[in-house]
Amino acid sequence: METVLFLQSNKEQSYTFAKFLNKTKRHELYYDKTSKYEKNKQFDIVIPCGAVSTSVYFMANDSLKIGQLNFSENNFITYDKIKTLGVVDSIGVPIPRTYTRKEDLDFFPLFYKSLREDTYRERGIVNSAEELKKIKSKTVFYQEFIATVGTYSVGYLADKGKIITAFAQKEVISVPYHGGSAVVLERWEDPRLFEYTQRIVEKIGYSGWGLAEYKYCNKRDDFVFMEINAKFWASIEFTFLNNPEFLKLLFNIDQKPKDIKKAVFINRIIQSDFKVWAKIFPHLWRSKWLKTEPITHAIKERLQNKRKN
Repeated sequence: METVLFLQSNKEQSYTFAKFLNKTKRHELYYDKTSKYEKNKQFDIVIPCGAVSTSVYFMANDSLKIGQLNFSENNFITYDKIKTLGVVDSIGVPIPRTYTRKEDLDFFPLFYKSLREDTYRERGIVNSAEELKKIKSKTVFYQEFIATVGTYSVGYLADKGKIITAFAQKEVISVPYHGGSAVVLERWEDPRLFEYTQRIVEKIGYSGWGLAEYKYCNKRDDFVFMEINAKFWASIEFTFLNNPEFLKLLFNIDQKPKDIKKAVFINRIIQSDFKVWAKIFPHLWRSKWLKTEPITHAIKERLQNKRKN
């Protein structure tokens, strides 16, 4: 029996991991909602579920390995959004127009977000100079707002700059819509997404797991890189079901692939605003219903008005 510790176990991906690991009858699971980790040999596997816990664990141990994957120190460049954009731009992958100073901005709408992944995640849309004045934070930067519907992402496992396996998806509906948790996901196949992601992974010398995110820009007629999340992602069950190589390489779990073209996350529907429900309703049919936490928990959060962003 292998012992497994989840750090930041309140993250939705923790629920997904537990669901698959429990099926094996080979694991005893432990949970810690914090990011703190002190060297402790009693756990056979430690799974950091968020960006902060991934960094904290790696720095405390100088290594992080899950299954056949070693997480590399090189990956932490992605925590610095501006540096990452510079790297991506240098290899010819499209990026949005990006600014760090308000005085350089003379167009709207804009999208703003946190400079770093391991800090409080600030993000939103600015539609006017008056709205821009209200943003006092010194830890955000600004980008052109690409107003097309949906976000595209490639989840991958990599070793020394080479992608071992990958899976692409489109967030059809997210809450909040400009960048948040996926409510409706579709499988997506486009060679440019995989090519761009491989080029970025190779340039960084990336090893481990990650999720590269893109928007489609009509003006460029191309995908535009947004960011890499060097951690496990909340909707990873959709990846596991369609591409079980992830499960095999991470947890030595054998499973046949499922041909799931679209999924809806029921708990996130419950947590969405009522006005979003009408948009979600048509997607309920011919979709796989998934959840990243117990429905009872989602209902409780809804009643307490704690919708997740």
